[in-house]
Amino acid sequence: MRFSRTPLLVRALFFFVIALPLATPVNFVVIQPGEGAPLFPKVLQLKKGFEEKIKTYKPDGQMFLLSIWVSNPDAKVLGAEIVECWVRSDCAVIPRSAVYKKGTNTKAEVKKSTAEMKVSQNTAVAATKLLLQRKFPEVDTSELVDGALNISLKNTGGPSGGLIFALGLTELLTPADLLQGRKIAASGTITAAGKVGPIGGITEKIIAAKRAGATVLFAARENCEDLPTDVSGISVIAVSTLEEALEYLQKPAKSSVRGVIGCTNLSA
Repeated sequence: MRFSRTPLLVRALFFFVIALPLATPVNFVVIQPGEGAPLFPKVLQLKKGFEEKIKTYKPDGQMFLLSIWVSNPDAKVLGAEIVECWVRSDCAVIPRSAVYKKGTNTKAEVKKSTAEMKVSQNTAVAATKLLLQRKFPEVDTSELVDGALNISLKNTGGPSGGLIFALGLTELLTPADLLQGRKIAASGTITAAGKVGPIGGITEKIIAAKRAGATVLFAARENCEDLPTDVSGISVIAVSTLEEALEYLQKPAKSSVRGVIGCTNLSA
């Protein structure tokens, strides 16, 4: 009696060509949309000791700090996870070397992102103070110093919260109703002079903003080339400075325009 070896060969081929790669760790990281954390009333506050010295106003609306989920440098990302991510519209795969430096680990990255977030808080304070002195000279900024801001949010780091921290602080410290009942999100770095810088994962943060219910998302104009060509359900406003974002918020909140505004490469 003779037996065909074809089934055995097929099984071997399936194992080495399909099954084995799916179960093998690969040198990529997975990026997915995170959450939109509401700033008011608990996340963004003045530290104790400053609450009595600096007058604040209750916001009429909400602002969101956006995050993305990135697999850490120690994670074993399997081929199957990469395939699953590729078929999803809210997931991205990037070579590990494009995100992490060689030799780093999760502990080092957490320490780095925590330090970056702390710096972003201090620069947001400086940028807000400069903006208030120019646009709201009636607001007393003498007590607004480094360390006045308190961000209560665990497991979140990096510099991309600078813009939303500055906008949130401006909303808290000025009598003007900037939110006008809206839900606003923003993601971008900030300098002490108020310049807004680009961040990574902007597409994923648009998704996070929409899931949080935001109708407006401020992004850095330097991120224009990274924005999707078709954005629906939200207004993405590209700005270069904190002052530009303020000017937009001071306009009547009646616009129903959705899509990207402020990017010439997208004809907006």
